[in-house]
Amino acid sequence: MTAVFSDEQDKSMDTKERIVLAAIETLKTEGITGASARAIARAGDFNQALIFYHFGSIDEVLMAAISYTSQQRIERYRERLKGLKTLPELVAIGSELHHEDMNEGNLTVLTQLMAGAAGNDEMGKRLRDEFQPWIDVVNESVTAVLEGSPLAGQFPTEDLAYAISSMFLGAELLTHLDKDQANETLFDSLGMFADMVQNLLGMSALFGDTSS
Repeated sequence: MTAVFSDEQDKSMDTKERIVLAAIETLKTEGITGASARAIARAGDFNQALIFYHFGSIDEVLMAAISYTSQQRIERYRERLKGLKTLPELVAIGSELHHEDMNEGNLTVLTQLMAGAAGNDEMGKRLRDEFQPWIDVVNESVTAVLEGSPLAGQFPTEDLAYAISSMFLGAELLTHLDKDQANETLFDSLGMFADMVQNLLGMSALFGDTSS
């Protein structure tokens, strides 16, 4: 009995993932207003009754899509940000990840989910909950970058991580308005600013060592 249950559970999970992936694809192509049971079922080539059997409602499918998308991306972000030691590296990786998200359609999914959350308190709460791990990842990177510098321990890195995450999210959303032109300028400016700050940090550390 246990073996049969495990097999059925595996099949159930495969079906649920297929539904979630179809919902994500529908958000990319049809938007939040077009993410109906029929459209999702058509994208995944399955009976729309499966959606309600496994999730109960379209809102639950979309919230599952939030979790799925976040988990997939955050692991990639964490891996790419691991081992960063300088601000210019942080900006460069952030720019690369932004362009990857744009090309893969992740920005479209994000903006559509945020549009849906505007009139859905539960979806809005789920989005807020999913953003916290992103802030934690950025906080880890900021802490690593500032480690050993005169600024280490001088201000709460959590607040800086929140500000950086908010700025990055804003850049992601604005992509759909300016076709990424403003974001190119933004990342170029951030790169120059990061170089300047990194040089100042190096000089401060040098003077600190000399004075001691």
